[in-house]
Amino acid sequence: MSEFAAGKKERLEQLQKMFNRIMEGTDMNQLADEYKNCINTCVPADIVLLTDYLVATKTPMDDIKSGINKLLSLLHQTIASYPYSPPEKETYLGCLVENNRLLDERLQEITPLLKEFEQSPENKEVKNDLLKSFKELERFNNYYQIKEKILFPEIEKFIEEHRCISVMGSYHRDVREKMKQTIDELSGEEVNYDKFKKLSAELFYLMYTLKFREERILYTFVQNSMSNEVLNALFEDSLQIGFPFFHPQIKDNNLISLN
Repeated sequence: MSEFAAGKKERLEQLQKMFNRIMEGTDMNQLADEYKNCINTCVPADIVLLTDYLVATKTPMDDIKSGINKLLSLLHQTIASYPYSPPEKETYLGCLVENNRLLDERLQEITPLLKEFEQSPENKEVKNDLLKSFKELERFNNYYQIKEKILFPEIEKFIEEHRCISVMGSYHRDVREKMKQTIDELSGEEVNYDKFKKLSAELFYLMYTLKFREERILYTFVQNSMSNEVLNALFEDSLQIGFPFFHPQIKDNNLISLN
């Protein structure tokens, strides 16, 4: 048994205490000092197990999301530097990660438009370009539907500690609502720039947050718990919903092209 595996129970207990202290309003710098060893040794699976515990004990969803957000601000560097083996491109998870890569490209393409709009919020051409870009970004909802309708039910079958997916689903709903509000604001004749800036910033934060937590926490856990054979069998149903930014070519439940 590895040192990490041997310390799993202790780390989970420490993370539970940290979460409770966060919800009590304890200063984050104080927590960083007190739980330094736990912060430095935490592994992605610990976050899955903690979230599973919080959902199982009926912790309110808003408290889970708020507390985990703050907790991950302390753990982000440790999770980000944890050895990461991305799924192979020809696998189902690799296909999902490729969608995330293309999402990242589109978010980066929108960023200069946001800066230009900040300088000239009266510029109708930039406003229309932003509206078009956000409507294109809205297609990413297909990705979330694939997770909710295809991947998550399969995770429930194979992984006992699956309750973190309910938190993911709640974040999906948050993204959809922020996306709708952002597009609605841009669709009006006059844009309340301060409101739009707040909405778009929150939307970007949510989408980047989900991307990180998928790739560096949930999918790493799934990789170690489910076979590629089981996951690749999800391609057919997923294609019926449609991946948002590309049309993968599938043969015998294997991805043969990302073009």
